[in-house]
Amino acid sequence: MTKHSIDFSYFLESLETFENLLHAETQAIAAKHLDTIEEIIDRKDEGLRLLLDSKGKLGNHGDEASMANEMVEQVLDLQEKNAESFRRLFERQFKLSRGEDTEEKPREKKMRRAYLKSSQENLPRFDS
Repeated sequence: MTKHSIDFSYFLESLETFENLLHAETQAIAAKHLDTIEEIIDRKDEGLRLLLDSKGKLGNHGDEASMANEMVEQVLDLQEKNAESFRRLFERQFKLSRGEDTEEKPREKKMRRAYLKSSQENLPRFDS
């Protein structure tokens, strides 16, 4: 096995590890597990450092370098999506903590409106 193929294997392993962390982060954000998100962010910092270091060792070896660049771009796109999802979660949690927003689901809103509307229509009117 050549040094180049060892470097590329290490890159692929680093990439896979980082991608797995991103998927775990996606799930933690969806589940609103802030402690888990914090742990993953710490692990991602190290994972990203290793990934970029391993990519740097590849140099410019034609197709493999091009493929590596594409793979890194895909992973960074996932990172951007996670950052946006986390931003929305953080904003929602901040609003909830200040009592500015509720986590009422669209279905719950419709039911509330339906019941309030129908109950108000059924109330007797008292005209003065």
